[in-house]
Amino acid sequence: MEQIVTLIQTVGFPIACAVAMFIMLSNEQKSHKEETEKLNQTITDLKISFSDAISDQKEKMVSAINNNTLVIQKLIDKMGGNENE
Repeated sequence: MEQIVTLIQTVGFPIACAVAMFIMLSNEQKSHKEETEKLNQTITDLKISFSDAISDQKEKMVSAINNNTLVIQKLIDKMGGNENE
């Protein structure tokens, strides 16, 4: 009987430790996966925001260039000049 108890105590503890480590590792992997998904979503959101900001700035710059072109053309017309000269 003592041999069985000794065998269970000897083999049982390492098995219990292995199971506990497996559960702990599984929980850690699940937590890491959730964290990675949140980071990926944040990066995606930042990319979209950055792209929108760049697009908005691009539109403003194009509008400013077009307005400047019109003003320059009006100045040339008013001065009676030819832009090809």
